[in-house]
Amino acid sequence: MAPVEAKGRARSRLALTLALSGLVLCLITAGLCSVRILWPQARVQAGGSGLARVEIAPFGERIGTSALVLRSGRWIKASIRSGIVRPADELAAGSRVTLELTVRRAGWLGWLVGSTEHVQSDLETPAAHPSARFLYPSAGDVVNVAFSAPVAAVSVRLGSGSRQVLRFARLRRVVPLGILASGETSAGTALISGTPRLWERLPAPVRVSWFPAAPAPELFVRPAPRTTITPTTPLVLTFSRPISSLLGARRPALWPRTPGTWNEPNSHTLVFQPTGFGFELGSHVRLLLHLRLRPKDALRVISGVDPSSERTLWWRIPTGSGRRLVQLLAQLDYLPLDWLASERAPPQSAGADADAALAPPAGSFLWRARAPEALRQLWSSPAERQVVLRGAIMSFESVHGMSTNGLPSRALWRVLLRAELRHKTSPYGYSYVFVSESLPETLTLWHGGRVVLRTPVNTGIPGRDTALGTYPVYLHLSSTTMSGTNPDGTHYSDPDVPWVNYFYGGDAVHGFIRPGYGYPQSLGCVEAPIPAAAAIWPYIQVGTLVTVAV
Repeated sequence: MAPVEAKGRARSRLALTLALSGLVLCLITAGLCSVRILWPQARVQAGGSGLARVEIAPFGERIGTSALVLRSGRWIKASIRSGIVRPADELAAGSRVTLELTVRRAGWLGWLVGSTEHVQSDLETPAAHPSARFLYPSAGDVVNVAFSAPVAAVSVRLGSGSRQVLRFARLRRVVPLGILASGETSAGTALISGTPRLWERLPAPVRVSWFPAAPAPELFVRPAPRTTITPTTPLVLTFSRPISSLLGARRPALWPRTPGTWNEPNSHTLVFQPTGFGFELGSHVRLLLHLRLRPKDALRVISGVDPSSERTLWWRIPTGSGRRLVQLLAQLDYLPLDWLASERAPPQSAGADADAALAPPAGSFLWRARAPEALRQLWSSPAERQVVLRGAIMSFESVHGMSTNGLPSRALWRVLLRAELRHKTSPYGYSYVFVSESLPETLTLWHGGRVVLRTPVNTGIPGRDTALGTYPVYLHLSSTTMSGTNPDGTHYSDPDVPWVNYFYGGDAVHGFIRPGYGYPQSLGCVEAPIPAAAAIWPYIQVGTLVTVAV
């Protein structure tokens, strides 16, 4: 073989080898590129028994970290087992969350498609709610509640009973309440909520009512009629028939008239929400139904009272508590004490003030500076404390143009709550008068933490003694005519007696001209020199306490 021919064949074999090697290399490169391009990405699919299902490659990949981010920005852990995502903490049904996870790949795979993959997916926890708020089972049937989606847990509270939570091994769309729609309990009401997953937090319950077929309409009333309620308690009326067919456009009438609004959350329910100070303390609230019924029909009222056909319902509102009364009078400067709340008071509102009259906030009373010892002793005695309180009430009533009977009436509470809301304190402050019959007889006037005046006075002679004890001033006059009978039986009439403050029957602190002062001379009154009486008079008002002691 010629040398030239041999060399040509060698070159051909080399070229073929190089071509084959290049082809193999191209095929390997193309294969690797295809793997990189076609390698499956992690996928998140909502649904299943968990929050979602995560799908990754069957080999070479694992889930490294995972977490759920709530809309509030709070992070919670998420466990993923067999691809099923479950939150480590309870989530509310219908919550929007973001699932964030990291997929880690084996080293031999990581150099080709990346060592990690970050996945983010927006999800919403499943929710379910009762499909109907009003049920109409046949008489004798079990009451069933249907849900918009199958549920794993249901919370049920029947009437005023305790709450029960039912959990099911298998999801249920219809849940029996275990109640037969028959007998006196044929109609009923319950607070119900449900969740499609056991790891979800039960949502706020909704009220479901059932009314078996009956010839007459039925009515649920909450709170139960003839019970005690607070001034701001809403009244809820749930009818078995649509409101439009029973009441038309009219609404029930309330007496006494109360500020508030009627709302219609659904076609069968009316809610009266008191506003302002709500129902008056110490009153009976009556509700009259204007029904479109034939004479032979009767409305059956249910909830807390025997079934009846009455169309007028009523509730009792307690009077305000004595402790709250003292707190308010102290705050408004009608008592010689200050009241301090134990906790920071919430923002004031008329409704909150009315409710606080029944449930007083915690706090403590502090004496104002240099309160007289006699006044402190009065307050320490339960019986004498009522005199102090009566004087404070009379003073408040006088300032506000009310009848000064000193009793905690409905009218008093009405005006007192308004004064407290407006911070309308006493325009006069607190005064106290102490009269000593020890010789020489003296009168001491205390006002706002200090002794304003001390003067000699005259009290009643034997047989016409000045009444001992503590009494509130009930009549405050710049001058008047005093008349009566002298000890010898003759009649007297003294016109233009100045600066008069009646505190017990005909006994009064007033000005009177005498040759001297400091010993018994009067017919029962406390007589002061006219200049002193003039100085005393502006400090004394109706309700000011006068103590006469030996």
